[in-house]
Amino acid sequence: MYLTKLLLRDFGKFHNDELNLAPGINVVEGAEGSGKSTVAKFISGILYGVRRPSDEETELFGSGTNAGGNKQNEYDNMRPEGRSGYSGTGYIKADGKSYLVDRTFLTGGKKTSVLDVQSGREVQLKEQDSLAGTLIETDKNAFRDTCIISGLEEEGNEEIAVYLGNKLETGTGILNKRDVLEQLEAEKAKNDPRPLIRRLENLDSEIETYDDVDQAVADNKRAMRQLTDDFAIEAAKRKRVARQMVENEDGTVSYKEDEELDEKIDRLTAAEKTFGAEERASDRDEDDEDEEKKDKKKLSDNVFVIFLTGIFVVGVIAAAVYLLPFEDAVRKLFIIFTAIFVVITILFGFKDKGYFDSNDEMTPTDEDFNRVLEELEEERDSREELEFDMTFAREFQEKKDILKAEEKVLMERKNRRDRLKAEQGKVFKKKSELEEEVKAINLAISTVEQLSRHYQEQAAKTFVPYLSEYVDALTGHAYGSIVSDAREGLCVEGYSGRTPVQKLSKEMADRVYLAMRLSIAKHTMKEQLPLVIDDAISFATPEEAQIFLMVLADLGMEQIVILTKDTLLNGALKATGMQYNYVQLA
Repeated sequence: MYLTKLLLRDFGKFHNDELNLAPGINVVEGAEGSGKSTVAKFISGILYGVRRPSDEETELFGSGTNAGGNKQNEYDNMRPEGRSGYSGTGYIKADGKSYLVDRTFLTGGKKTSVLDVQSGREVQLKEQDSLAGTLIETDKNAFRDTCIISGLEEEGNEEIAVYLGNKLETGTGILNKRDVLEQLEAEKAKNDPRPLIRRLENLDSEIETYDDVDQAVADNKRAMRQLTDDFAIEAAKRKRVARQMVENEDGTVSYKEDEELDEKIDRLTAAEKTFGAEERASDRDEDDEDEEKKDKKKLSDNVFVIFLTGIFVVGVIAAAVYLLPFEDAVRKLFIIFTAIFVVITILFGFKDKGYFDSNDEMTPTDEDFNRVLEELEEERDSREELEFDMTFAREFQEKKDILKAEEKVLMERKNRRDRLKAEQGKVFKKKSELEEEVKAINLAISTVEQLSRHYQEQAAKTFVPYLSEYVDALTGHAYGSIVSDAREGLCVEGYSGRTPVQKLSKEMADRVYLAMRLSIAKHTMKEQLPLVIDDAISFATPEEAQIFLMVLADLGMEQIVILTKDTLLNGALKATGMQYNYVQLA
């Protein structure tokens, strides 16, 4: 596959500029700042698009400019300033067919259209905004990592070792295995569940100290109920003795009940009876909670069923009466009385079941209890013949206060236990989430290690044996091979011995790096794609340029695009008689 024409409508510094390309070697010559690197990015953009960074990426990496004044992401860096457009067109030849690829790089709307020139039909892309999977198989990262070769940065000799190490361990020159593992380990440390495990252990120990609280609360309730029952019994006894002694006409003595006094004692016990009833009802509800889930409501408790049964009974009796030889008046009276009887029976049934009981009665308070007790004591002081003692009520109140104080403490402990259990549940959930996260990170680390071994095995079979293939030619026979030294790291070896790549001059480092990149491109690319060399080498003599061209011819690439400011290359091509296409950038 190769490119035949590039139309840069609005891309970087270009506006409606056209570049005609051809299969084989293409030399695109331009001075510094003429847009050579922009052309390299446009070629990548035509094939794979230019992705705008997400909001998260912008927030993480920023959207401003770097120290060199360039925008920090490719989308913004290549977007023209002062113009609303951001688009271009590429003409591609692949498998004998011609395609027109038209792109707008702006976000929103349809961004890419691919037209089969011969048939006039639009080609549907398998991947959004990318030709990968449709016209080409190589993905964007592999293309840019292998087929676009730029020169080293200033003082960038270490980039040679970094690129090769990355290529060996991760399959791509831009991804560093050590950095990836460090990021994963950092995430693993951030999601460490051990502090939560320790917190759970502390919570378990603290909750164990409250194991007896439920039993203690139950014992307190039983003691309160027993005290209430005892009080009610004692109050009933006191009512029997709280009678006025009356002398009869025959001289005998009898006792007359004091209804007013009985009413006050009843008021005195009302609160305690209510308390006991409520507590017993509460206990019955708790005991029957599971049974209520199993048992359905009885039919005899259903109002509709009760009325329906009553109507049925009246109907049956009416039918029976009409079958018997009674007069009409007797029949009617019999049916009326039967209906009245059924209605009364139903009403009494409702009354027994508590349908007419009021739930709005005010439960007497402790203040009511004490007030009535004071009235009774005043009554006793004013009536000498009153034969009862109410000190038991004072004792009851004191015992009740003690139990209530104990209940308050127990409920505080119970609430504290419940809060601890709630926290325990939340901590356990968070711990489980962190454990799953750590499990996923460990799997990712293991996968990185497995892939790294796979890439190293693949590299050993593909480009590593040929890594030094072009070193001798491009370094002018100064060095013959690239080797790894246990002490010095990556080195080049020649007649003068081994030299670490970090100690090479900038010019020589560029040549070694280019030789390595060309070997990798030759032996790792699985399909024919344009090879773009962007200002990766300069020549001191025409002979050096001719040697470089011989190396390119040996690659066997269908299309090579050389972006250069070196004027010697054009002359060297003419001298060799090689076929090439020349483009001059303004």
